[in-house]
Amino acid sequence: MRLFFKHAIPGVLFFSGQMVALFLILWLYDLYRPAAFFYIALLNAIALLIYLSYRFFSMLPLLKRLQTPIESVAEPIRADSDEPLAAAVEHFLERQQTVFRNSLFAERRKEKERHRYVDQWIHQMKTPLSVIELILEHPGEQFQADLRHEVDRLRIGLDQMLYSSRLEAIETDLKAERLNLRTLVTGIINQEKRLFVKNKVYPKLELATELYIYTDSKWFRFVVLQLLTNAVKYTAGHGHEVYIRAVEQAGKIVLTIEDDGVGIPKRDLPRVFNAFFTGENGRRYGESTGMGLYFVSQICLKLGHTIELDSTEGVGTTCRLTLVGGKQDD
Repeated sequence: MRLFFKHAIPGVLFFSGQMVALFLILWLYDLYRPAAFFYIALLNAIALLIYLSYRFFSMLPLLKRLQTPIESVAEPIRADSDEPLAAAVEHFLERQQTVFRNSLFAERRKEKERHRYVDQWIHQMKTPLSVIELILEHPGEQFQADLRHEVDRLRIGLDQMLYSSRLEAIETDLKAERLNLRTLVTGIINQEKRLFVKNKVYPKLELATELYIYTDSKWFRFVVLQLLTNAVKYTAGHGHEVYIRAVEQAGKIVLTIEDDGVGIPKRDLPRVFNAFFTGENGRRYGESTGMGLYFVSQICLKLGHTIELDSTEGVGTTCRLTLVGGKQDD
């Protein structure tokens, strides 16, 4: 009731203003007659009362709904009023509730995916820690290479977790720069040279020195490192080389990372960029969270790059990154 009175105040004030204006006009023109003025005011007051009563009863379902405590976000909104405004408000609230529920479910799904990824990551980190503990129990120079390898696995895993936590707010952490492509890729390979040596897989660079790209160096390094790590992982024991090439095409730079490893089964190709998809190779070789290529695709989307992947089982895999860039002499 109180809510409706607040809603009716403007109408009552408007009616009162009309009566005051009518009184002043009649009084100024010497037409004021108390009985006639009272009769007019009474008729208008009755008309106003009838109108407010109609509005009150037509809006009563909405008023009750607005004053009823909400017990659940999934509680339906009943459109049981024929009054146009009440029906429109209820329809708006229903659409708003649908948007809110969809947003809530999406956040819950993301939270479940995050917990799942963290659980898998923790499980993966246990393996290098166990190996390190065994090496420390039997110290010796012959184990230093193995120790470095396990430390590198820990570092790469920690970097992946760090970047995954920053991915949702990547827009606040971007710095686009003009970068020399060969210098950038060479730096990544030198940083991870033990990865190649340990697995006896060697990078073959075919990058012209004059090529440049526009990107964020930190996020781009993560993308290239993830692709190189995958190439080495699935090439070790099956191939010997990973080729890194780049060409200029129509004002773009196409960076290609190609390996001669085990390849990806054809049935798995459409889903390689899906979160948590490990596929047959992930099950066969283990220690795969299924999130690496998903992170790569999301980062490329944010950076304005495009990524494509082709693969033939038993032959190898080719990843193509299309980047904004050109040649230094352009």
